[in-house]
Amino acid sequence: MTQTAPQGFALVSGLARELTKGELHLPSLPESVVRLRNALSKPDFTIDELARIITGEPALVGSILTMANSVAFRRAGQETTDLKVAVSRIGAGMVQTAATTFALKQLRDSKNFKDVEHLLAPEWARTTRTAATAYLVGQRSRRVKPDEALVVGLIHNIGRIYLLSRAPIYPELFASPEAIAQTLGSWHSGVAKAIVEFWHLPSETALAVELQDEVDTDPERHPMVPVLTVAIALAPFDVAPSPEETGALAQRLDFQLLGLSQVNIQKIVAEREALQQGLGLGLG
Repeated sequence: MTQTAPQGFALVSGLARELTKGELHLPSLPESVVRLRNALSKPDFTIDELARIITGEPALVGSILTMANSVAFRRAGQETTDLKVAVSRIGAGMVQTAATTFALKQLRDSKNFKDVEHLLAPEWARTTRTAATAYLVGQRSRRVKPDEALVVGLIHNIGRIYLLSRAPIYPELFASPEAIAQTLGSWHSGVAKAIVEFWHLPSETALAVELQDEVDTDPERHPMVPVLTVAIALAPFDVAPSPEETGALAQRLDFQLLGLSQVNIQKIVAEREALQQGLGLGLG
């Protein structure tokens, strides 16, 4: 038995107890993001209403203007500094994406995470790469709305982030890469689901983060799950995969379920960085 075992047992036992009782001390969404989400949930929301809420958060205003002026949305239109024009141009789905990105940036910058920046830096990078990849996978597979896939990609590893934030409490456990990997592998998806439900996000989002390690989920019943598993598989590639790598990926069941060919795989990886930068998704 290693010296990290007692701390590992304490963490796992505590998580099991807290998850069962619904007592996890979870991070809350910024009030402006909650107000924006509530407004977007109403069928009769107006651009004026959204703009009033967004105006109170300068960083969120900047994110939305960045999106609206990106190549993906500007098209023939001129650059704009008018928030109402920007909101109208990108649409409700991408406003939700901007709000989610803003919430994650607030979380990243919170004092509770300062002591574990070295552990969390790879996770913030994983967040944005997976989100941009999920958008492109959703776009090409036509199984889900790309902007909804983007949001799921942004929060898919929130369970890993939450667990890593506990490192100062269990220093011996988190000093062991093997123990970290085992703990994250066993618990991250369940914790992610709990956080998504605590944030009152859609049930299909909670299901996708819960099943993100599965590659054989029926896309007819749960289309967001294979979109996320494919995005997770492609996110680590810095450059387009080799023919051998794309061939192996194309044989995976989730890629086949979405009808993604080797050519699709190459294009998704090739287009990701430009999309990520154009939408202002940087968290790293």
